[in-house]
Amino acid sequence: MDAELLELQRQLEAAQSARSSVRLSERNVVELVQKLQERGLIDFELLHTVSGKEYITSDHLKHEIKVEIKKRGRASLVDLSDTLGVDLYHIERQAQKVVTEDPALMLINAEIMSQSYWDTVTEEINEKLQERSQIALAEIAAQLHIGSELVLNILEPRLGTIVHGRLEGGQLYTPAYVSRITAMVRGATRGLTVPTNLPSVWNSLQQQLQEMHGANGVSVEGSFFQSIFVALLKEGAVLGSVRAGVHWTPAVYLLMLKRKALMHFFHRTLILGTKYFRNSQFPSLNST
Repeated sequence: MDAELLELQRQLEAAQSARSSVRLSERNVVELVQKLQERGLIDFELLHTVSGKEYITSDHLKHEIKVEIKKRGRASLVDLSDTLGVDLYHIERQAQKVVTEDPALMLINAEIMSQSYWDTVTEEINEKLQERSQIALAEIAAQLHIGSELVLNILEPRLGTIVHGRLEGGQLYTPAYVSRITAMVRGATRGLTVPTNLPSVWNSLQQQLQEMHGANGVSVEGSFFQSIFVALLKEGAVLGSVRAGVHWTPAVYLLMLKRKALMHFFHRTLILGTKYFRNSQFPSLNST
């Protein structure tokens, strides 16, 4: 029995190592595959490569797409079509399935992007932010060739974890710079003693920043000053009242009006009292 088994193994090895004298042309292979499909012996989808010399299954194409995304983090469907040598139509179909099956991937503007790619990108954004104190979302969007809305959607869930900064009015600011601006807003508004339009105050602060840092310094939108001011007002760090969001009346001005009104009241009361006593029958007062 063992001898027979050994003989069969020898014959199999000989058959495997022997070269076939029969060669099939590419056309013969295509016809053979078609026949197998017609007879139901191949019951899965086969795709042609762009060269027309190879077949690839849809499952294998999905696998290749996943490998490329894992390697790059971000890839356009056009690039995948060129790299994998498969028609763009098939790439688009399988890309949709890949993204649907994996919540860590997104397909936007004919590009597949992974969450790990965005983690890496936001780490780089944070490094640049700490160096410069401020970055505009429009600048980030231009560098990454994506829309500002997508930048916002990517940054917001990573604020406080990967990106250490504050997002306000289309700008990213470092916590240190926010503290500095907060001190400026607090000092400027506390120094006001008469009703003032807040936009004029913010314009003055912007000019101060430009004088301090020059034309290439950090730009701060008026809306940022305003949001900091509103927060200070809620905290009680500045006292007064706001009308229509921009007309600021400091508490010290209201207090001054009250004192004037009170002094006026006492002054008028004193004059009236003196006249009353002079017209009365008290000789000691009438003689004064």
